[in-house]
Amino acid sequence: MAPISLEINNTLADCNKGYIDVSCAVDSNQTGEIFKISLIRSKEIVASVSYGGLLYGTELTNRSGVTVKSSISNVSLSYLSIRIMSSVVKPTIDQGSYQCFVECIDIIKGLISENTSPEMLNITGNTKIAS
Repeated sequence: MAPISLEINNTLADCNKGYIDVSCAVDSNQTGEIFKISLIRSKEIVASVSYGGLLYGTELTNRSGVTVKSSISNVSLSYLSIRIMSSVVKPTIDQGSYQCFVECIDIIKGLISENTSPEMLNITGNTKIAS
C-alpha cells in the first residue's frame, strides 16, 4: 500500500456552479517523518507544504478564490488540499494531469520519494469564466 494518495472531487461539468477539490493525503501510520507533500499539475508543482508547515506554490496558491489547507504531522493523516471555486476556474490552466508527491522516511525502507499515478482533471462548461 502506497503512503500517499490523490483524490479529485466535484469536477465541474458546468463551470458556473460549485468548486473543484484536489487533495493529497499521506497515511502517517505508514511513514516516519514527512518532509514534503506536493501537488503537481502537468509536471509543474502547483502547491507544496514542507515539514514545519511552510506552504509554497505558484499562481494557483496565490489566486483569489482558491483555498489551500495543509497539515504535516506524524500522527494519523497528513494532507495538502486545494479548493478552486467555480468563479475563478481557469479551464485552460486548471485542466490537466494531477499527481501527488511525498518525501518521507518509510519505517522499513528509509528515505523514500513517491508519486501517485497521474489522474486527469477534465473541465467542461463555460470556458469564458476567469479567463
